[in-house]
Amino acid sequence: MALNEGELLRVFQTIIDNLPSGVTLMDRDLRFVAWNSEIKELLNFPDELFDPDDPPHLSKVALFNAQRGEYGPGDPDEQARALVERAGKMLPHVFERTRPDGTVLEIRGRPLPNGGFVSIYTDMTERKRAEEEVRRTASFLQAVLDHLPFGMMVVDKAIRCRYWNRQSEALFDLPPGFVRQGIAMEEVLRQIARNGIYGPGDVEDHVARRLKIIGGFQAHAFELTRPDGRSLRIMGAPVMIEGEAEGLVLLQEDITEHKNYQATLERLATTDHLTGLLNRRAFLDATEREIRRAHRYGQPLALVMLDVDHFKRINDSHGHPAGDEVLRRIAATCRGMLRDGDLMGRLGGEEFAITLVQPPLQVASAVAERLRKAVSELGIEFGGERLAVTISLGIAEVGEGITSLDHLISRADACLYTAKREGRNRACVAGAAPPPGPA
Repeated sequence: MALNEGELLRVFQTIIDNLPSGVTLMDRDLRFVAWNSEIKELLNFPDELFDPDDPPHLSKVALFNAQRGEYGPGDPDEQARALVERAGKMLPHVFERTRPDGTVLEIRGRPLPNGGFVSIYTDMTERKRAEEEVRRTASFLQAVLDHLPFGMMVVDKAIRCRYWNRQSEALFDLPPGFVRQGIAMEEVLRQIARNGIYGPGDVEDHVARRLKIIGGFQAHAFELTRPDGRSLRIMGAPVMIEGEAEGLVLLQEDITEHKNYQATLERLATTDHLTGLLNRRAFLDATEREIRRAHRYGQPLALVMLDVDHFKRINDSHGHPAGDEVLRRIAATCRGMLRDGDLMGRLGGEEFAITLVQPPLQVASAVAERLRKAVSELGIEFGGERLAVTISLGIAEVGEGITSLDHLISRADACLYTAKREGRNRACVAGAAPPPGPA
C-alpha cells in the first residue's frame, strides 16, 4: 500500500529520531520540513526556532547562526545571504565546521531526486581529539626516535618499514623523504646497496641476503664498513607479541670511534712506546703462536736475540736521550729489513728479539749477518757527535730437541752471550762456531 506524503514524513521522522546524528530535511524552497532533537542539541537551537506549526526557512536559521558567531567574524546578514545562495544550488557537500565552543561538526548534504535537501550533522569533536592525540603521540615518538644516538628502523610482519629516524637515514646515506610509512624494506635495502654501504658486489644479491635475514625475524648482529671507512654495527631483535614474532627492530650504530679507541688500546697494550716495536708480552705471545703453527705444518722457524754492544757506555757518555735515539734507529733499521710476516720486539733495555717465520737456519743466519752489518754502518748523529754502534746476535731454530718458546729463547740467548764473549759485533748460530768478528 502506497504511503501519502504525510505518512512518509512520519516514517522519516521516526527514523531520524533514532539516529545519533542531527538530521534536517528541507523542501525545494529551502523550508525545513523535518528535523530531529539531536540537531537542536548539537547546535543549541531554541525550541521556538523550530516550531512544528511554523517550520522555519533556511534564511531564518542561517541568520540566527550568523548572529551568534557560528560562521566566524563578518556581517551576519551577508553571511546568511551567502549561505542561502549556496544552498539554493542544491549541490552535494561534505565539510567540517568548528563551532565557537570548540565543537567540531561534520556536515554532509545531498539533494533529493524530487527537490529538497537532506543534511546530516555529526559531532566529530571526540574523534578529532583522538586523532590529534594520535598525531601528537606520533610526533612525540618521532622526536624521541630522532634524538636517539643511533639509527633505528622498525619492520612489521609484512617486511615494511613502520618507524625510522634521521640517524638511520644518515648512516645509510638515504635522502630525506625516501623512507616513508609502509615502504617495502626491499626498496630500502636496494637503495642502501646502491649507496655502496654493503660493499662491492651485485645489488640484488645484497638485497636478497639482507631480506632473508630480516624475514627470519631472528636476533642477529654484524659489522660492516661504509665506503668512507666508517664502521657500523647492525643489530636486529624480534618484536614478540603473545609468543609470536610480529616484526623486527633494526638498530644501526656508528662504532668508528669505538673501533679506533679499541685499536689504540690494543696498540698501547702491545707496543713498546719508545721504538714502536712489539713489547715483550706481545712479542712472546705472537712467537708462541708461530711456534705452534711451525709444529703443525712442519715448517722451520728461527729466533734471533739481539743486544746493543756497550749500551751502558753510550748512556753514561752521551746521556739517556742519546741512548733512546740509538734504540729507535736500530729498531727502525732492523724492522725495515724484515718481511711483513716476521716479528720483532723489544724485550727490555737494549735487548731485542726477532722471529723469522719459515726460513731455514742458514737463511736466518744470513739475515742476522745483514742486520749486524747494517747497524754497524749506521751514522747516528747526536749532539753534534757521531755515535759508533754495533750489535751482537744469537740465533736458534725450532727442532733438534727445541720445541718450546722457553727452550728456544734459552738457546738463542746462549748464542748471544757467546757472541759477546767472543768479542761482540758478531752473530752466533746454535750448533755452529761463531764466525770471526770484523777486523
